[in-house]
Amino acid sequence: MYINSKHITMAENIKTQTLIQTYKMARNLSKYYISKLEGLDIHKVYEIGGVKVNSAYWIIAHLVWTEHFLIIEGIGGESMGIEWLNDFGYGSIPEEIKNPPPIEEVNIRFEEVHEKAMELLNKMTDEMMLSENNIDAEFGGSKDKLHVLMHAIRHEPTHTGQLSWILKANGIRLT
Repeated sequence: MYINSKHITMAENIKTQTLIQTYKMARNLSKYYISKLEGLDIHKVYEIGGVKVNSAYWIIAHLVWTEHFLIIEGIGGESMGIEWLNDFGYGSIPEEIKNPPPIEEVNIRFEEVHEKAMELLNKMTDEMMLSENNIDAEFGGSKDKLHVLMHAIRHEPTHTGQLSWILKANGIRLT
């Protein structure tokens, strides 16, 4: 792997590469659960104990926002210019989204953002990951990029678990 004509050895980014592999595993589980949603009403809002939870559609779009915000912006300092992303950000109110994109668009962006995130992360050395993130966010008491990636890793399974509840509520077996 090369950055600015400098060869990165495994010793220079072993921690980062380990976290990237962990992140990929979390994403693969999300993709598996998303693939099981076929035929379901992904816009259905479920109620658990009197509390409405987010729809599968919102969760998928939120995962796109999260990866873009944390990895593309927070670590890479870039933007892919996806107009609808902030409608699905932290603290957004699903019922107030005026022009949600079709699920096909969300699915395309889900893949594109992840591909770009992996490209950015694979260019990072462990030393680069210790620099301050670009979103002024603090995770685990640190503002470094490494902690942003660790937060992305712990965030993804939270929503994958929500997708598993939706699947189970619809009698879909997860093997």
